[in-house]
Amino acid sequence: MAMRAGLVPLLGLLAALFGCGARPDDAHDVRVRVDRVVIDDNDSPVVVLEEEGGTRWLPIWIGSAEARSIALEMESMRSPRPNTHDLARDLIQHLDAEVARAVVTELREGTYYASLLLKRGGHLLPIDARPSDAIAIALRAHAPIFVREPLFEQSHADDPSDGKSPHREI
Repeated sequence: MAMRAGLVPLLGLLAALFGCGARPDDAHDVRVRVDRVVIDDNDSPVVVLEEEGGTRWLPIWIGSAEARSIALEMESMRSPRPNTHDLARDLIQHLDAEVARAVVTELREGTYYASLLLKRGGHLLPIDARPSDAIAIALRAHAPIFVREPLFEQSHADDPSDGKSPHREI
């Protein structure tokens, strides 16, 4: 079952690579960096995105496997076997495409959505992705990560560096 869940985004990626995509609207995208991956009081992993050159933060609750994948990449550590995000990066490269950017696009009913934008043959190909997957792949590809402007207001997140954060780092 876990294998099948990991393959679904890859199949979508392969299908999109051979189509042509539209230029995304990036007028309201804010560049961010992955500040850290933490564990909240309920032992749930959270990736914390920090606005580059700014003061805003966006915490996104993610799965444990994705948290490990992001944390390993941030520490430049390699696992003995490639994980799904390594596989996706390698597939993208071997299909003569590159990761142009990852964008956290919306918050709907408590769930964040994202797009991974691939560049191939002069076209940008938007791929629907979970934010954690888009972030993990973008980190591996050394591609920029963005958040849509309105999401900072929607999240109502406190600054995780203010000393009040209940999170622990992993």
